[in-house]
Amino acid sequence: MGLGVLGDAHLEHVPGTALLTDVANLGDPEHHHHHGALDTSLLKHDKGKDSDVLLVPQPSNSPNDPLNRPLWKKDFMLFLICIDTAVVGAWGPMISPGYVIMSDKFHMSYNKLNGGLGWGIFVIGVSCFFTQSMAVCWGRRPIFLLGNLLLFISSVWGYFAHSYSSLLASRLIGCIGMSPFEVLVTTTIADIYFVHQRGLRLAMWGLCLSIGVGGGIMISGYIIQDLGWNWTYGICACFFGVWTLVLFLFCPETAYRRDALLNTDLGTDDRAAELILGTEGKPSTASNVQTVERVNTNLSSTETRNTWVSELKIFHGRVCDDSFFKVLARPLMMLIFPQVLFSFIAYGMTTSWLIVVGSVLAQIFSAPPYNFTPSGVGLVSISTIVGSIIGAFSSGPAADWVVKAMSRRNNGVYEPEFRLVLIIVTLIIGGMSFFGFGWSIQNRDPWIGPVIFYGMQYFAVGFINIAVYGYLTDCHRDKAPEAFAAINLRNIYSFGMNYFISSWIDSQGPKEVFCIIGGIHVFICLTAVPMYIYGKRCRSWTSRVEIFQKVMRA
Repeated sequence: MGLGVLGDAHLEHVPGTALLTDVANLGDPEHHHHHGALDTSLLKHDKGKDSDVLLVPQPSNSPNDPLNRPLWKKDFMLFLICIDTAVVGAWGPMISPGYVIMSDKFHMSYNKLNGGLGWGIFVIGVSCFFTQSMAVCWGRRPIFLLGNLLLFISSVWGYFAHSYSSLLASRLIGCIGMSPFEVLVTTTIADIYFVHQRGLRLAMWGLCLSIGVGGGIMISGYIIQDLGWNWTYGICACFFGVWTLVLFLFCPETAYRRDALLNTDLGTDDRAAELILGTEGKPSTASNVQTVERVNTNLSSTETRNTWVSELKIFHGRVCDDSFFKVLARPLMMLIFPQVLFSFIAYGMTTSWLIVVGSVLAQIFSAPPYNFTPSGVGLVSISTIVGSIIGAFSSGPAADWVVKAMSRRNNGVYEPEFRLVLIIVTLIIGGMSFFGFGWSIQNRDPWIGPVIFYGMQYFAVGFINIAVYGYLTDCHRDKAPEAFAAINLRNIYSFGMNYFISSWIDSQGPKEVFCIIGGIHVFICLTAVPMYIYGKRCRSWTSRVEIFQKVMRA
């Protein structure tokens, strides 16, 4: 048993488990890089204070391996994608502060308008399957560019839309463009960062997404009040037009084929030991480790570095030999994996509440006793920005610290279940936020009460996002896009909730509605306990049972 994670007696190596840190005798410099009888100095390590941390996966010697890019270049690329993600996050709910005005303009009830435009959430959930399949087969770069182009077209259309049907059609096109940012950013992080570096980057992505949702609503409230709701789309059209060019120039392809032996976190054999000892079971030299990369995978250390101009190509050929339709069907089939099903429930249902709450802000705060204007409704989202920032700058470093600290205490061995420890924060703070939000509105408390509880929701959900995305990435890194597409079926659930949440609040009151939501939230977080304990055995089981292997080969 490793820190409460039950061990497995069936496999030499359980996929996801990885040798992450050396077990060093600090008083013996000659054995600083060792793990048991293995001389881990032959494997590549991080530098500085993390010099005892092994790089997982091990990078190849190719200058074109995305893992070998300078850290500043990786972070700059992720920064550009995160800025894009923030505006994509704002694009969906940005017109919600104007729902009261728009329902009068279109001669519709608030609930019908909210539910009708909510069809976009359903489209995101379905289109995720197609965009992830295209990214698996043809790379991430062309799909990101396609998504931005569709958002540009739909934003121009939305600016000129003056009827409900035209607006709805433009939003459905835009929601297809949003789908790459639901599934491919986390996949890109897995492509270019090592295990111990991902937590902070996932937090930054989550922060930008949350700031986009909250900040977009706040800013759009003023735009709608002063210029009209069409201008929210006009401004977004300008951004997406520019950012499509930015991504084209500075975001190269991240999908890459490297020797399977370097993926020390995957497979059912101990690949770290194989790299050190050699495939014949004899100790190898450092030069042998460098040449273990097989020539038929084009990983020669003499490979010519791609030029910046060559990286501007939109397509770099197929990056996967599986057929498109096999990849398309795989996410649904992956829901039978316990770790994917858990992630779908934990991430999907918990984050769906944020969409649901955001869709009824105008309904709650435009009515007595608050009587907010559209700009006032938008300002409610300041609390979400504050909550998201505090959450990101605490959860990100905490995630990477937990991974390294628990691995060191576990004799240098990393288990993906270590990431689930962060859900404790979501359980406590998230439960308080939902109960408090409904209770304060029902009691007609001053606006500061529900607004603070609303911000606490974003703070809490940030921790479970990092925990679940990190866990799923480490369990199924080789099938990350398909796994993320599977859990993003939660958009269909969000669509269903969005369709009747307004009438539910009208009929039963906010206290009962949000206390039920809070109770479900607490129960979902508690499911992380058995997943933490039995997760490794589940990973072993899905690696041994034929039906799961058929899904992975499908």
